[in-house]
Amino acid sequence: MNRKVLCVDDEESILKGMHLHLSREFDLSTATSADEGLKIFGEEGPFAVVVGDMRMPGMDGTEMLKQMKDIDPKVKTILLTGHADFEVGGADLLQSGQLYRIFTKPCSPSKLKSTIETGIRDYDAPEEEPEQEVHYWFRILIEVSACVRIWIQIASILNVEIETCANIA
Repeated sequence: MNRKVLCVDDEESILKGMHLHLSREFDLSTATSADEGLKIFGEEGPFAVVVGDMRMPGMDGTEMLKQMKDIDPKVKTILLTGHADFEVGGADLLQSGQLYRIFTKPCSPSKLKSTIETGIRDYDAPEEEPEQEVHYWFRILIEVSACVRIWIQIASILNVEIETCANIA
């Protein structure tokens, strides 16, 4: 299991705190800038999880994490930010899958540790085969069809007219 975690923050005191709370349980590397983080990511990877600060000189955390995701689409990326930063675009990145999680500072060590553990499990989880995904959607389609048939039967028993999709449009 890959337990490699990279933490990137321009504040050395934050990195020292992360090292104190995380280094006993994870193979931890740290960087003080996005450029240094990208270098370490490329040279010492693969990393299962990367934790990055939003506001850093030069490249911001979202751009750094996007570039890391381009290099390794499986990596789980966690953004640490202030509440205002989240509103600027963090929600969109989270929904798009570019970010695994977003936490506002200060983030409790136990919450971060737990999320990293989950990220490691998700990183190492086998990817679904396309065939399995097709079977999954086929099962969903069968279940939806069964529900529609039941509604039609109920409507006929109650003598209620059902609007079809064509009538609704």
